[in-house]
Amino acid sequence: MIWTAFAIMAAVTVAVLLAPLWRRAEVNAPLRGDHNLAVFRDQLAELERDKARGLIGEREAEAAHNELSRRMLQSAETKQALHQPPGNRRLVHILSALLVPVIAGSLYLREGSPQLPDVPRAARLAKAEEAGDFAALIAKVEDHLAKNPDDAQGWGVLAPAYKRDGRWEDAANAYGQILRLSPATAGSLADYAETLVFAKQGLVTADAHQAFTEAARLDPKMPKVRFYLALALKQEGKMEEAKTAMTALLADSADDAPWRPMLEKELAEIGSRPPAMSSEEQQQMIRAMVDGLEEKLKANAGDLDGWLRLIRSRTVLNEPDHARAALDTARATFKDNPQALSALDALADELNLT
Repeated sequence: MIWTAFAIMAAVTVAVLLAPLWRRAEVNAPLRGDHNLAVFRDQLAELERDKARGLIGEREAEAAHNELSRRMLQSAETKQALHQPPGNRRLVHILSALLVPVIAGSLYLREGSPQLPDVPRAARLAKAEEAGDFAALIAKVEDHLAKNPDDAQGWGVLAPAYKRDGRWEDAANAYGQILRLSPATAGSLADYAETLVFAKQGLVTADAHQAFTEAARLDPKMPKVRFYLALALKQEGKMEEAKTAMTALLADSADDAPWRPMLEKELAEIGSRPPAMSSEEQQQMIRAMVDGLEEKLKANAGDLDGWLRLIRSRTVLNEPDHARAALDTARATFKDNPQALSALDALADELNLT
């Protein structure tokens, strides 16, 4: 039966892959390529006119010109690909589709075996340590914590396991449980905050910034804390302050410190940025970004991190009335969410908005 099932699945897969080949080709595809190239040429001409009238700066014009040129090249390559003989493309697609079940079947015959019995979950968990089954070990600790949620030691085992597995949101929750059940240390606060940063693809969120700040009070010399607080300055556009903080950390770091390459990369990126804009230009750019964030929150009011960034940004722009208005709106939005209200209250206290 299992081989019949495999044959059916292989046939369905090949049919799905080959289905587009039997549809009628789009005769207007090359025409779309011509249209795209014409549009890009018009945009380049308009860019040159705006540059001549002084409506766009030299640096911005160069960046826009490079991007339009890249798109023109990509469109031209696409158009060229569309003019290839359809018979050749179809043959390549058919061969590729047929190779999928052949390769998969060969690998299964070599590595797999349908005669092997299934391993029940309980038996797998019981032999997790003996077998070195990392996923089963995590599941075993999760089962324990489901029955004993106040076991700080269990969360201490689970948090780094999640971290090793790249499950950043789960790791942040686990470190949060450790902070709930144990006295906060600089290390536990830093670990919690770092997983929040990883969960947001490198963004130092308001919650992470608050945790790093608390960790800095407990241990102002901790390299991890100093790095992420400097990174937060960079993300806020405070390049000179970020550069000063990172340079000081680099000076205090040993030659073989594991964080040196990352630190040097961030410093090089700061140094390679274009000359700083004027104070007025910076304010205009920041205010435009903040206004854009506020517009996005009107459509996605449930974004707590967005509200926290907006409130902090309005305060940085010296707009306390706007910051308080955003705070009031956020509190009304999250009135039924105690955790969100707690984060908003903590930020209000930090920024003296209460």
